[in-house]
Amino acid sequence: MLDKKTSAVLELLKNKTENNYKVLDKKQLIDELPAKLKIDLPSLAAIITFLTENEYVSVKYQDKDEICVATTIKADSYLDGEKDLQQKAKLTNSQAVLLFVGVFFAAFLGALAAIFIGKLF
Repeated sequence: MLDKKTSAVLELLKNKTENNYKVLDKKQLIDELPAKLKIDLPSLAAIITFLTENEYVSVKYQDKDEICVATTIKADSYLDGEKDLQQKAKLTNSQAVLLFVGVFFAAFLGALAAIFIGKLF
């Protein structure tokens, strides 16, 4: 799982490139990111290097001011999958109680059936 800064950069790159190679200005990318993340040019370069090494983005070339980049299918699946995981993880208290009661009742009936079968033989 990626940290907040890396996820923010990846999402911005996905929105900008739309899975096609595009030339982007690094300073404009930094300006579009939230200021509370405090991303500067060296940290942006490190994040893009990390994303490239882990195959989230593909970089054709980059220089001091510009970068030609495209997001990959892995980036799409990560960004889509992250939202799905948050929705699947929710379990309410009433569901937990119902699950506990159901498992307890099933175990009780299984033990009762074992006692009856043991007395028959």
